[in-house]
Amino acid sequence: MKGLCKIYGCLTLWILGSLILPGILLPQENSQAGGFSLSVSLDRESAHVGEIILLTLSYRLPDGAALDIPLQIKGLEDLTVLDIKSESDKIDVKILIDKLGSWKTGDLSLCYLDKEGNKKALTAAPVSVSVLSNLGEKPEEARLRPIQGIIPTRPLWLKALPWAAASIILLVAAFGVFWWYRRRRQKVLSLTPYDPPHVLAINRIKKLEEEEVFERGHVKAFYFHFSEILRQYLESIRGFPAAEYTTEEIISHIKSEEDRCLVPLLRNADLVKFADSIPTQAGKEEEVRIALMFIDQTSPQAQTVNQKETDRGTS
Repeated sequence: MKGLCKIYGCLTLWILGSLILPGILLPQENSQAGGFSLSVSLDRESAHVGEIILLTLSYRLPDGAALDIPLQIKGLEDLTVLDIKSESDKIDVKILIDKLGSWKTGDLSLCYLDKEGNKKALTAAPVSVSVLSNLGEKPEEARLRPIQGIIPTRPLWLKALPWAAASIILLVAAFGVFWWYRRRRQKVLSLTPYDPPHVLAINRIKKLEEEEVFERGHVKAFYFHFSEILRQYLESIRGFPAAEYTTEEIISHIKSEEDRCLVPLLRNADLVKFADSIPTQAGKEEEVRIALMFIDQTSPQAQTVNQKETDRGTS
């Protein structure tokens, strides 16, 4: 009877061991309901101050769930995180060991969105590393080197004096070269022949005519250049930025009656440029004639002759 009880007792212990021991021996991880989990590991157990450690978060999400973007990892708030790299089912976090003593994370959690869009989190226990001293295994026996030798014994400005003097010499030399170049450029510009506005405008119109832009079918290109020449000439003789103004703004700034002959030319150019109007060859030639006549009448020679005739009539 006693032997039978012993057999039953051994059998009972064997059954309990087979059920309990696997749970003790197998590695445990922080799991959530439904088979999804978050486990955390470090690439080392100890590190020196100034070293970078790698913290890896391995996770398994429920079906249809996705990580919350941007990533929200709690428990790292008091640590110096250098980089976070996310891969499939894994997140690598590089952290700088920047403090003495103990180094430990907080309670870790990783936020995600379930298939209904609700925000939830996977959690894991804190992890830690042992921070080693940079003074060796026996810091109490380390001998620090004296720093008196690196304290400067001469004033710092004495060391900077040669560099300051060299910088001043370079600045003076650069200014001299710049002054010489500017004087030379001014001299060259003063020798360069300069065409007065009316001569320049007439030559540009004649060149435009010689290129036969209108005759080759480039009507818009012709009127763009033609209108630009008239606007720039009007700006040079009247002193307001006609080249930048619209036609209506130019009309509001015209004070002289002789300038009003340009208004139909500018408006017709706008119709060609922006409303696809196509003038005839004869119409184009008439507009060129009016423009040349206007330039000739407003040239300095014509203004001088008109002033003399006005003076004679007055006397």
